[in-house]
Amino acid sequence: MCGICGVVSADISSDERRQVVGRMCAALVHRGPDDVGIRDFGTACIGMRRLSIIDTSPKGHQPMPNEDRSAWLVLNGEIYNFQALRDELLGRGHVFRSHSDAESILHLYEEKGASCCESLRGMFGFALWNDRENSLLLVRDRLGIKPLYYAEVKGGWAFASEVRAIISAGLVKTDLDFTAFDQYISFGCVPPPRTMVKGIRALLPGHRAKIEKGRLAIEKWWDFPEPGSNPLGDGEILAGIRETLEESIRLHRISDVPIGAFLSGGIDSAAVVGLMSRERKAPVRTFSIGFDDAPDGFDERKYARATSRAFWTEHTEAVVGGATIREEISRVIRHMDQPSFDGVNSFLISRAAKAGGLTVALSGLGGDEIFGGYDSFRMIPRWGKMACLWGGVPGPIRGALVKAFQGRGRDGIGAASERARKVGRLRWVDSPLGLYALARLVLWPEEKAGLYSPDLQSLLDGPDREDAVDLLHGMVVPGDGMWRMVSLLEMQSYMGWRLLRDTDVMSMAHSLEVRVPLIDHKVVELVCGLRSGWENVWGHPKRLLTESLSDILPAEVVHRKKQGFSFPMEKWMKGELREVVEDALSTESICRRGLFSSEGMKNLYAGFLRGKVGYPVIWQMVVLELWMREVLDGVHFSGLPIRSEIENI
Repeated sequence: MCGICGVVSADISSDERRQVVGRMCAALVHRGPDDVGIRDFGTACIGMRRLSIIDTSPKGHQPMPNEDRSAWLVLNGEIYNFQALRDELLGRGHVFRSHSDAESILHLYEEKGASCCESLRGMFGFALWNDRENSLLLVRDRLGIKPLYYAEVKGGWAFASEVRAIISAGLVKTDLDFTAFDQYISFGCVPPPRTMVKGIRALLPGHRAKIEKGRLAIEKWWDFPEPGSNPLGDGEILAGIRETLEESIRLHRISDVPIGAFLSGGIDSAAVVGLMSRERKAPVRTFSIGFDDAPDGFDERKYARATSRAFWTEHTEAVVGGATIREEISRVIRHMDQPSFDGVNSFLISRAAKAGGLTVALSGLGGDEIFGGYDSFRMIPRWGKMACLWGGVPGPIRGALVKAFQGRGRDGIGAASERARKVGRLRWVDSPLGLYALARLVLWPEEKAGLYSPDLQSLLDGPDREDAVDLLHGMVVPGDGMWRMVSLLEMQSYMGWRLLRDTDVMSMAHSLEVRVPLIDHKVVELVCGLRSGWENVWGHPKRLLTESLSDILPAEVVHRKKQGFSFPMEKWMKGELREVVEDALSTESICRRGLFSSEGMKNLYAGFLRGKVGYPVIWQMVVLELWMREVLDGVHFSGLPIRSEIENI
């Protein structure tokens, strides 16, 4: 796990390129405190900060060359099948100078060129400079577990593992991307390839880019398999899942540094820890978060303890409260890279794991998306066809019916519940995709009316405006069943746009590598490749996972009611964090930006205090303002100077 960066431009001098890459490396120091490397090639310069995981010796130093030093690599991530690749490549005459997983990529590139990534099993974003061709190859892993960003600069391109590293290069203006801003208000995160900074783009999952002669060309190298492409018969499915999961855990446990796992009270983390325990003689080290001031239903420690007892783990609990968030909020925002209303939970559990001595932690992230744990997997297949019929009802009639339904969702003091708010969105739903949007959008497009300032609204209005719901259309294939539609949407949008990105930046804030074995691409390809209809037997709620691991999962965890890993943010926002919230949403702050209507924001916050607006709507606004102060207002990022460490290999 590392932070990588670089610049390809013949218009920038060698000295300036090295200074630029040095600044980017400094901004990435938290991703790799163990080592730094920078190399200039005459028209390009690449660099990296290293968090030593596999082969912690100096031989694992990057940028790493091949045998004849014609190709140079910087890698962020891990290649889990590197040992098998190494044996195969040694047999074909390649010479290795280290035991690093990164080196296998270089030798694969010698044989396969850009398609070398298709042989890799892991999470990765890497850059490979070909000194003979004067070209740079950028590659991102299939599911987008590891990030990779790029931007056009003077005479060429810059790239890095984080947006803020590109900003620190000093080659890109920190102008707000208003379309990304609008999409953030809808989703609570920024959908790629856009970022919140105009001109900086994310390389999409399963894509690679080649920079040559000042031009950048992008192509897709992986996609989800078609239903039925997996040959497993009905009687082979459970055994196939079990075997693939066991293999994934075994590969994800490879490490030369201390490794453990996050443990909540749910099925996914229990599955990961259970399989780890079967592979390990010593107790697995597990970490959980608990609350000392949370309402009932938030604290999962008793379920995490039950799982810990079942697998005899060495368990650690970190207890946090609203005061903890108040103390850490500036650091959370600083490391968020892009605004997100989520991520605080990942920051705190990662902090606890790092403080407890871990450098690597396995997570159950992705289990809900691939195996069908969310209510969306139950609701949308059940009501999808009715949504199409509902879309044919005239708008005024739909509005009247929805208003009547909403009235039934009010509580004893007249405040609209979150359920009633979502019922209100039914007036705009006209398809199964609309049902998904109803569940996942923080704010519906029509709900933003009156919230934006006239100036911002005029900038956004026009035929080229990217509607939030329209963004989801490109993630599904017409004719796919509704279960597959939901799974593809959850994996690409909710998991890809938010969960994976937040987990990466919040864990790397503490120099902690988080691995996600449940979405190893072999697991994803197996499940997505099953014939259509498998979900009728092994679907919601995650029966395919629980039945394949029925002999190890604690019954107390399997049969408990589904609960996400969430914090009591609403309580804290009305308590310990209230000062932070009200400062961020003050009339002074709103007027200074000129992005929102001060009256609209005032009404929105008043609705939150009365219980009519859910906390995610307000929290995402708070995070956005704090992030803009950190980035757009020119506050310098923290980072250790590394001038004395820079070397020219």
